[in-house]
This record gives sequence, structure tokens and C-alpha cells, in this order.
Amino acid sequence: MKVSVLSVVVLGLAVVVSAIAVVEVKHQSRSLFVNLEAEYNERDRLNTEWSRLRLEQGALATHSRVERVARESLELRQPAPEDTQLLRLDAPEARQ
Repeated sequence: MKVSVLSVVVLGLAVVVSAIAVVEVKHQSRSLFVNLEAEYNERDRLNTEWSRLRLEQGALATHSRVERVARESLELRQPAPEDTQLLRLDAPEARQ
């Protein structure tokens, strides 16, 4: 069987082109994997920061801290008993 030189050249060219395509796809695959790992690291960093912020929010919202800030920064005080008035919603006067 006689194989023409043109067929050999075309097949050789096809092999070279497919080899270059394989190298390119492998390079893209590695680049995407590196990007994926970077995104995983960013996700982990953000999850850690989110947990820290939730703990900080819980610490800042405690009753004792809110009361201390109200007293010290806002200078709020509990009213004296003579300055308070108790309203009863179930009393007959409240229904009128």
C-alpha cells in the first residue's frame, strides 16, 4: 500500500496541532485550578471573619455593655420612682 507524502504531512500536522491543543487545555486547567484554590482560601477567610464579627456583635450587644454605654456616653439614668407612672391596661379607666 502506497501512502502519499501529502497524507503523511497532513497527519503529522494534525498530530502537532492536537499536541499543542492538549498543552493549551492542560495549562488552562491548571490556571483554573489555581483560581479555584484562591477562591476557596478567600471563602475560608471570609467565613472566619464572619464568625469573628458575629462573636463581636454578641459581645457588643450584651445587656451590661448597653447599660454601661447608656450611663457613661449618653448620661442616661433610671428615673426616680416619683417620676414614673404605672399604667394598667386592664383597668376600667384605660378602656375609656
